Formats: sequence, structure tokens, C-alpha cells
Amino acid sequence: MSAGAAPIVPETVSGTLIPAQISAIRQAAAELLPQCTDFLASLVKIDTTNPPGRNYIECAQLIGHTLADLGYAVEYIEVPTAQLSELAPIGEGLPRTNVIGRLLGSDPDGRTLHANGHFDVVPVGLERNWKHPPFGAEIHNGRMYGRGTADMKGGIAAQIFAVEAIRRAGLRLCGTIEQSGVVDEETTGVRNAGMGFLVENGHIRADKIDALVITEPLNTTNVCCGHRGTIWGTLTFHGRLSHGSMPGLGINALHHAASFVHLATTVLSPKLAARSDANVIPPEARAASLAFTMLAAGQNINSVPDLARVSFDRRLVPGETLAGARAELTDVLEALRATPGFEALRYEYTEDYATEATWVDPQQPIARVFRDAIRLVTGETAGVVCSPGSDDQRFPVHSLEPPINATIVYGPGYISQAHIADESIDLEGELKVGMEVMALAFASFLGVEEA
Repeated sequence: MSAGAAPIVPETVSGTLIPAQISAIRQAAAELLPQCTDFLASLVKIDTTNPPGRNYIECAQLIGHTLADLGYAVEYIEVPTAQLSELAPIGEGLPRTNVIGRLLGSDPDGRTLHANGHFDVVPVGLERNWKHPPFGAEIHNGRMYGRGTADMKGGIAAQIFAVEAIRRAGLRLCGTIEQSGVVDEETTGVRNAGMGFLVENGHIRADKIDALVITEPLNTTNVCCGHRGTIWGTLTFHGRLSHGSMPGLGINALHHAASFVHLATTVLSPKLAARSDANVIPPEARAASLAFTMLAAGQNINSVPDLARVSFDRRLVPGETLAGARAELTDVLEALRATPGFEALRYEYTEDYATEATWVDPQQPIARVFRDAIRLVTGETAGVVCSPGSDDQRFPVHSLEPPINATIVYGPGYISQAHIADESIDLEGELKVGMEVMALAFASFLGVEEA
């Protein structure tokens, strides 16, 4: 090494690939953009709205056939019909099909990297609010419009063609690359028929996979290392019926529910506002939060209701725990019961969904190569961020034993485009950039040799 030269740092793109290889991979990604765009358009034109989960088989087969044509060994993983009511309770009994493709590297002892994306999309809402057809994949001024362009069929397209950019550059991966397309991420679930099913059934395991990249859109210059935790819960308050003109003869369940909402907001909101994580994007989501979102009580105007339900959305920042969040709610309920006039408070607590907050080490190899790839492609220092909502990262990190802690999120597209009308992705500035970043990071992490 000459005097003054920068040292070669392991687990960076510039530390594992020579300049000619970096240049060739980036050039190949640019040349593949039209093909990647066509594939993305084909994905977007398949309506995979969830719920209920339409056309999953067709979309899985499109991904599978594309991977097979590129030389992958392809496996379709179908959820048994008998498990659909539990794993896809709002799926109307429609089939759930996931797909995995595997491309072996030249080194049998090399690393294995798994790239994953979900191909279900949220409902479009009122189509009259869209300027462009939701499943048209129309391109205007360099942007493709349609449901799933950003969240996250664009990620699936980019992860597949990132590997092709490496191969078109005349290189062969030393390690093995796996690609998966899964269902039902958008409808969450403590368990689900997509990534959760793959984890539960041994298709994704820590002894088989060295790192996992989920290609969700957290902005093209960010590496996402975690997500906030979530509790979607419901409290059902029980009272006693009476005529509305004689409320003293009853126990007003609605009054109990409303009093709980007021007390919980008064007591907990200041505490939660003080708990924040600067890595969470956008800034408005950095603090822990509690939002009461649904209230139902009463059947007629002149009767004191004997039943009231209130639902809430609690978001946890890394460092908080589900157990701690539940205990805080219980403390408020018991404080209310101890208040004069509320001695008859009775309630039931249920949860529709819960996941711990997630955070993995941003200094581990897979995160470092992505951060360096972002720097090389965009010229910007990569952000290290935490997602405001939960995603499929929770399954390999929390549901596996041992976990795959080397699970990060990186994809093309911007989080601000997720779930909106006229969702879109910039083909040059986001899809191609994402493909280049992934290609360099994949090549660096798995190693390459001349084909």
C-alpha cells in the first residue's frame, strides 16, 4: 500500500470489489432497467389486493417463471387449506401461494443471502381519487404509477434484476442467492400465511441463511435496521342495562370506556412522548404513541348501555417491551377501578396483533455493505433508520430460534408513496438506483469471480 492510501476495509463494497467490477455492475444495471421495468409493470398489472388476497397464484407464478428462466431452482409453497382460517382469517378462503428461487454460488461453503419481498398490496380505495389506473402501470415523466409500484413490487423487481446485473457484468456469485415472494404482509398477524409460514415451516432458518434483506421502500438512501413495535388491542367494558331516564339503576359501560380513554390519555401520553428514537422515520413517528381509534356502545338512545368496546393502536419504540406496554394499560385500568364511583368496573382485554419493537446492529456486515453501496451509487452518506410500522422483519428476528439478526430492510421507492392514491416510483432515480445498490451489496457480501 502506498503512503497515504486509504486502507481496504472488509465488508465494504470498495473493500471486496475492484473499481472495474463496480463500474461493470453499475453499467449492467442501467442496461437492464428496461427489462426490470417491464417485469415490474407485469407485476403491477396483477391485482393482488389484500384483503382478501386476489390472484396470488398468478403473481407467484410470474415471479417463479421469471426466476426459472434466469436459472433458479424454484419452489412454490402453498398454505394448506385447513390452515387458511387461522393464518389468513380475512382471506375469504382464497389460496395462499409463496415462491422461493435458489441460485447456487460457485463456492459450496460460501455465504447464503436471502432477498425477500411481499407481493400483496393494500386496497386502492375509491378509484375516482386516482388520476392513473391503479393496476395500469402507466409511465408518465419517468414515473410508473400503480398500486404496489413502491410498496413493494418495485422491490421484488429490483432484487431479481440486481442479481442479473452482476451476471451481465461477467461475474459469478461465489455465495448462494435466494429470492422469495410472499403473501399477506399487509394484513400483518402474529402469525401469517407469508413470511411467517416460511419461518414456521423451516424454509427460512438461521443455519441455512447468513443474511436476509427485505426490499421494502424506506427511501433509496436508507438502510433500515428495525421497526417500531405494535399492539392493536380492544377493551370490552361490561355494565348493567337501565332506562335512560333512570341511569342510577344501571352501570354505564360507555361511561367506563370513555373515562378510561380520558385517564389513559392523560396519564400515558406525556410518558410516551418522552420516549423517542431518532432513527425512526418520519420524524412525526419518533415517539412512542397510543391512539384510541374505535368506540362502540349502545343499541338505542334511551337505554344505559351494558357493553362498550374501545380499540387502540399502541406503537412502541426500540427499548420498550410488549410486557411493559401491557402493564401500563393495566395500571391505568386498576387506578380507574380504585376511583370512587368506578368500583363496579369490569372489563376484558384482547389483542388482534402484537409485535415487539425490532432493532439489529447497523455495524454488522450486511448493513455495512449496503451503507457503502448507497454511498458509491448516490454520493450520499447512508441513513440508518427505523420503520414507523412493523413489517416482515419481525419473523426472522423474533419468531426463529436462533434468530436471523442479520436481517435488514432496503429497497427502492419512498415510504411516503406507500398506500396512497397514485402510488408511483421513479424509474431512474429510485428503481435503477435501488437495483445498483442491491447489486453492489449482493456482490460484495457473497463474493464474485470472473464467469
